[in-house]
Amino acid sequence: MSPSAVAQSPADDAAVKAAFEETLRKPNDPQVLVRYADLAVKAGNLEGAISALERLLLIDADQPRVNLELGVLYFRLGSYEAARGYLKNARSSAKASPEVKARANHLLSEVDDKTKKTELSGEFMFGIRYSTNANSGPSGGVRSFGETTVPTPNVSSRPDFNVLAAAALRHRYDLGTQDNAAVETDLMLYGTRQFQVRDANVALTDLTTGPRSRPFDGWADDISVKPFFTGRYLAVNDFTNYWAWGSGIEATSPLGASSLVAFTVLGRRREFVNNPDLTNNNQSSGMEFVPTLEYRVNLSPALSLNFSAAATRYWAAVESESYTEFGLSAALAWRFVDPIGINGRNWVTTLNAGIARAAYDAPDPAVDPDVSRRQNDLYLGLTLGVPLDDRLTFITQAAYARRDSDLSNYAYDAFTVMAAMSWRF
Repeated sequence: MSPSAVAQSPADDAAVKAAFEETLRKPNDPQVLVRYADLAVKAGNLEGAISALERLLLIDADQPRVNLELGVLYFRLGSYEAARGYLKNARSSAKASPEVKARANHLLSEVDDKTKKTELSGEFMFGIRYSTNANSGPSGGVRSFGETTVPTPNVSSRPDFNVLAAAALRHRYDLGTQDNAAVETDLMLYGTRQFQVRDANVALTDLTTGPRSRPFDGWADDISVKPFFTGRYLAVNDFTNYWAWGSGIEATSPLGASSLVAFTVLGRRREFVNNPDLTNNNQSSGMEFVPTLEYRVNLSPALSLNFSAAATRYWAAVESESYTEFGLSAALAWRFVDPIGINGRNWVTTLNAGIARAAYDAPDPAVDPDVSRRQNDLYLGLTLGVPLDDRLTFITQAAYARRDSDLSNYAYDAFTVMAAMSWRF
């Protein structure tokens, strides 16, 4: 009694109708009730099948297979507590076969997964990476108070290896409301340790939390809304670079069966901290406003595309650090069957591309009093994920980043390669 509903022919409809009418004439006949329940399931009428099977239990309550089938049907309807009761009855019956008990136990574990109030998932990654320009330094001369000077070795681009570690954790707490509201919390941790270019060590913590719900009825009932709070900490060369905190709202809506659109608005304060490397770092402190539009679509069972557009307006303590930026990015993922027969699992290769253009409000006198900074960024990346089992994945990546600027201090390019292991739970 588990097949999916399919389109019914007139003959099928007539058979269901005839079986139902027979249950009215013989309400206590087990064979009649079972026959109608079977036809009702095939027709997609799960409620009708449930009604017939529950009448069977009025005749004899200790029928483990009937209890099991009722548990299956209620599970398919999303009535998990009702399913739990019938599955427990099936499992505890002295008449239950080992097969029925095993099936009931399996479904009970799925019911527990569906109904638990709290859920934690995540991914950890550890790897090694090489960059031709670990410190994002310029390759030529730099501007200082309007004059071109020869950069010191610490400023110039330097290649290096680093080890990196990252974790992405998600916690979901079900609020138990009719609109499926839940509090979602995402925590990201990231850190690198350079072999030689110590001033390029990075540590990042990013936290976002807020309740997600579907507050609308009617045509907009598929739209989910999440107001959120966000916080961030960034350290460079083991010194605090800045703290950031703010809030925003995200709205997502499906566009048909295979695509989704998401719109996010974020307002955040960045508080930069002076340190031995950056004695005037606090001049960069300010407020930012970031609207983002994202579109995701499954082009085929093997191919998916993510596209996003974002704008940033940043108001810093000084005009030379205030800027406006626009960016576009896309990711194309292709899933394909293991080509060399390691374990037959699907591999994933992802092509990333992004561009951004930023314009600063005023010149920085310490760099060039006559030139307001303009820059264009380009990013290209290719990633391959090879799953080794259900949780462990081997990842390789090659990426190229380039920044063109009318101030040579900020122009650079870098090519990086990475190998890492990822474990998710």
